[in-house]
Amino acid sequence: MLATVAPVHAQTESPPPPEEQNQSLQETLTATQVLVRADEVVYEDELGVVVATGNVELSQSDRVLLADTINYNTKTDLVTASGNIALLEPSGDVVFAEYMELTGDLKEAFMRDVGLLMADRTTRVAAASGVRTNGNRSVLNRAVFSPCQLCKNDPDRAPLWQIKARRAVHDQEEKEVRYRDAWIEMFGIPVIYTPYFEHPDPTVTKKSGLLSPTYGSGDTLGFFVQVPYFWNIAPEQDLTLSPRFFRSEKPLLESEYRLLLPDGSLNVRGSGTFGDRERNNGTIDKNAFRGHIDAVGRYDIDRRWRSGFDVRRSTDDTFSRLYDVDIPDSFDSTLTSRIFAEGFEGRNYLGANGFAYQTQRESVENKELPVVMPFLSNNYVGEPFKNSGFATMDSSLLALTRIEGRDYQRVSFKPGYTQPFTTDSGMRLNFRANVQADGYLTNDFDPDQPNEANPSGGIGGDTTGRVFPRAAVEWRYPWIGELGEMQQIVEPIAQGVLQPTWGNSDAIPNEDSLDFEFDDTNLFSLNRFPGIDRVDTGPRADYGLNYRLIDSSIGYSEFFVGQSYRFDTDKDLFPEGSGVEDNLSDFVGRVTTSPIPEIALSYRFRLDKDSLDVRRNEVSFAGGVPAFNIRLNYLDIDPLDEEDSFGKREEITLTARSRLTQFWTVTGIFQRDLEANDTLRYGAGGVYSDECFTMVASWTRRNFRDRDLEPEDVFLFQLSFKHLGEFGFN
Repeated sequence: MLATVAPVHAQTESPPPPEEQNQSLQETLTATQVLVRADEVVYEDELGVVVATGNVELSQSDRVLLADTINYNTKTDLVTASGNIALLEPSGDVVFAEYMELTGDLKEAFMRDVGLLMADRTTRVAAASGVRTNGNRSVLNRAVFSPCQLCKNDPDRAPLWQIKARRAVHDQEEKEVRYRDAWIEMFGIPVIYTPYFEHPDPTVTKKSGLLSPTYGSGDTLGFFVQVPYFWNIAPEQDLTLSPRFFRSEKPLLESEYRLLLPDGSLNVRGSGTFGDRERNNGTIDKNAFRGHIDAVGRYDIDRRWRSGFDVRRSTDDTFSRLYDVDIPDSFDSTLTSRIFAEGFEGRNYLGANGFAYQTQRESVENKELPVVMPFLSNNYVGEPFKNSGFATMDSSLLALTRIEGRDYQRVSFKPGYTQPFTTDSGMRLNFRANVQADGYLTNDFDPDQPNEANPSGGIGGDTTGRVFPRAAVEWRYPWIGELGEMQQIVEPIAQGVLQPTWGNSDAIPNEDSLDFEFDDTNLFSLNRFPGIDRVDTGPRADYGLNYRLIDSSIGYSEFFVGQSYRFDTDKDLFPEGSGVEDNLSDFVGRVTTSPIPEIALSYRFRLDKDSLDVRRNEVSFAGGVPAFNIRLNYLDIDPLDEEDSFGKREEITLTARSRLTQFWTVTGIFQRDLEANDTLRYGAGGVYSDECFTMVASWTRRNFRDRDLEPEDVFLFQLSFKHLGEFGFN
């Protein structure tokens, strides 16, 4: 190694020439593989001592020692350093001290007035003294550990939280920090004492061990405690087991397995327990197994193809809500399981899917829910021709079965062509035409009840089909003008659709077109039904007006209103109350505005064509600044008909959020069913979060009632300490 040598002062009566001193020093340091840089270096040849002063840097392998003064005894291979010492470790840790004695390889050390900045560059440890061994284990006496930043205005003030211990050991090989006789202090005040405590060091992303427990209490299940265990099986996979122990019920075991593959991932969550279960008919199964599984897998076959699955099932429809287990879609009406493979190529799509469903509603029987497999679909969009027109082809193959109820298989093809035009005056014309050809094989189907999944008078296997052509021309003529510094666009829109009056035979079951909704989003759709089984028949005309007001520097506003007229007199095509059951439809529209970035309003409506009474209201409002903002959602929907299971729905949800300071945020929520005059839930909460600590506290009143579910108050209190984990009560 090399040494940068300033004037070398002789320490003997007859010093050798400086050239010989430098050569001797170089040979000695090279032999010990030490690099020394300093403002001044003195070498005692007979004693074998190198004394370096002034901005000293001593390097040994991948460790670097900085100090004001360093004495290096080449014979005993000992280094003594003093003044502004910093030892840079290969791990990224930096050790500071005022005095340090080390071995020549810088792996063994005794230190006084120690400070340690860990590899994450935020966590600090201070100690009165310490010993370092093997280059990876530090034993610190009277130590203080904290990842919290010190106050810039008062650095001597205690951090938000810290650990003080009589003894602390940082084991870099095991990547752990262990304490003896430790106190956790908040704002300098001791709050918790423990004779022994350990946690991973900041370099650890995953490590096996017990996680922080969670406590809670509920009116139905009573007091509980949950103690998770994390098993780091390998860098690419892990398992978390979270048993939850109740005072008045049997334990519940939750688990989560995660696996990361080179081209995919697997995540499996599940839970299970034994307890009483109330069925829909009021009977109670004693000591029945209750649980769930939620498995998600994804795999990228290549850059075009991917595959995967979602498995979401529970033993009963109140399990997840009763035990507060998070299953996606569990608070909706149905759990959906899916297996799929799909490919993307430009604007084209090919997919193969299978679906299975499980209800979360008391009024629906799972035996009547379908299993869809296979469901093959292809959507092709051709390259534009020279005249800008392009061809399309949508095709699908579907098989649907039930345990109880009708089955059917369907094949569908829909070739089409689209031709856009733009005139010199700015008018835009869009010609669309397609032919829908569908074939059906049905079983246990009653033509008199085409919408009934489990008809009482179903017949055996039968085949049917249809060929349904349609064509449409859409016309738009946008007018652009200036309004002060703003730009306004007035755009009338009209569309004529030509299609047969037949196409919805009673011999064709209705599986995918039951959920019909007429609004501004499907006014100009060729088929306003959401699926394939039903087609929008008869010639019609659609028209509307779109108005935009745009200020590029501030915001925008948009208004749209439209209506449809059907020349066909078939009033049985759409359900009563849909707004389009008569020849002349209701008015549909929307208003969206964001006059300034801090305000956004969206309003969608449907007005009765005769009385202009409101048949549907949807309001979404968001406004405010980080210091205070609110979100309001309002929904008002008339029932489609007298048999509508939901009836009239009117509901409002209000949430408010305020960021009081850089670290403090408070929230509130209120949800009310206006039709039933019943408050569904309300609550409030607060969050404190900084670089080393998070505190969450909330209270929510939930007034939901369903068999073994009762209204309840939910309290949450959770503390999260950086590197230590979470501790909470729910």
